[in-house]
Amino acid sequence: LSYAEARRFMRLVNVESLKEKLGAEDREVIPYAELLKACEKIGVAKSPEEAAAFARVLDEAGVLLLFRDKVYLHPDKVVELIRRAVPLALLPEDDPSKTELKTLQEKKEQLDELAHKQVRRILWTGLGISVFQVGLFFRLTFWEFSWDVMEPIAFFTTTAGLVVGYAYFLFTSKDPTYQDMLKRLFLSRQRKLIKKHNFDVERYLELQRKCK
Repeated sequence: LSYAEARRFMRLVNVESLKEKLGAEDREVIPYAELLKACEKIGVAKSPEEAAAFARVLDEAGVLLLFRDKVYLHPDKVVELIRRAVPLALLPEDDPSKTELKTLQEKKEQLDELAHKQVRRILWTGLGISVFQVGLFFRLTFWEFSWDVMEPIAFFTTTAGLVVGYAYFLFTSKDPTYQDMLKRLFLSRQRKLIKKHNFDVERYLELQRKCK
């Protein structure tokens, strides 16, 4: 060891006392001038020039982070914030965030496919009920009763459908179209499946935003 290296090593031994002096446990950032004064006060530097050199040593060692006229006492926290802000497209291929996004994407596609199947099942059930109703009315009209009896029943059944459509418009502020009904059924089934399978939507959207 040279004399300069020995001095540098001895100065690094005093890093913990320096951090205690600066109150590193309670503070995140301090002015650069305050760091220089603290270095002189605890005796690790005899002049502002030596204090500045010691501050650069701490920066290179990763003990502190110097940026402009500020000193960040917890560099690991700053690095973590920067890492979170970097888009996934710029991260390495083996980054765990990309693997996590791919896993969540596959799970969401499975849930969406299951939701589509359930919606299709509901729509086919609705078609079956409608066909059954038409067949029942046809049977009652030409075999059991007559048109004079079935006409008011058919009228009120049709009117009830119009009332239901109008109520749907009042509650949703949208026209009661088949396309809108399909979309709402899908979203409803999707929400239930997401809740049932404990899918982390917030994390998925966060990773998606990073990727974009």
